[in-house]
Amino acid sequence: MSEHVTLTLRGALDGALEVDGVAGDRFATLSEGEIAALPVWLGARTARLGDFFDITGERSSTIRVVGALARVDGLGAGMSAGELTIDGDAGARVGARMTGGRVDVLGNVGDDAGMAMGGGVLNVRRGAGDRLGAAAPGASKGMTGGEIVVGGSAGTDAGARARRGLVVVGGDAGRDAARATIAGTLVVFGRTGPDPGRASKRGSVIALGGVAPPATYWYACTYQPPHVRLTLTYLRRQYGLSVDGRLIDGRYRRYCGDSGTPGRGEILEWVAS
Repeated sequence: MSEHVTLTLRGALDGALEVDGVAGDRFATLSEGEIAALPVWLGARTARLGDFFDITGERSSTIRVVGALARVDGLGAGMSAGELTIDGDAGARVGARMTGGRVDVLGNVGDDAGMAMGGGVLNVRRGAGDRLGAAAPGASKGMTGGEIVVGGSAGTDAGARARRGLVVVGGDAGRDAARATIAGTLVVFGRTGPDPGRASKRGSVIALGGVAPPATYWYACTYQPPHVRLTLTYLRRQYGLSVDGRLIDGRYRRYCGDSGTPGRGEILEWVAS
């Protein structure tokens, strides 16, 4: 057993590389040879993980992946335990369907990161593409648990169709954030894009940097929501996020909707003092 397993990409890729089984719970029982034999796909061509990565270490639930990984898709997908650190940018579907463990990305991630996530932590230092923590294509639900924290901005449909869980966007969020949510919380530190919470039944959008609520939401009140204080305090302590005390102690405009559902979702907009 090794303290950790390191995968080092040998060189630049000429297409998207889909990997399978790069997850802490899977590696905990595999030798170097078995890790190298895991299947990957470069376009329609089937190959082995060891054809593209140098592998050191074995039988460890702690993994580090190194190299120009922006075209490597599926890292940490389906993970249920362990730790995975991606040293730089990563491709699509990072941490998709994960149910436990922790994935740390030191750069950006592509589309569908945390897709259909059921548990664990996905922590992204920089930005994310579209459908962060959203549902798989054709599925009726997205996240069912876990936490996704993105330091930068995210694209469209962040947190779409969530049933529960926490999604945090440190920058701006694109159009249709928290679309059709059933429950869960989306926190946006930057500007929240058009049509947040459209067709939502429940759930909360905490908009700290400005938002234009859809016409299907109605103003309810301005108050100090206790759950916002708890959430922001937790994020500052657990993830070391820089959270202004004015946000924690501030007042929020509460909008309820979506009236087209009808639903009991809410958009909470921080009122700058």
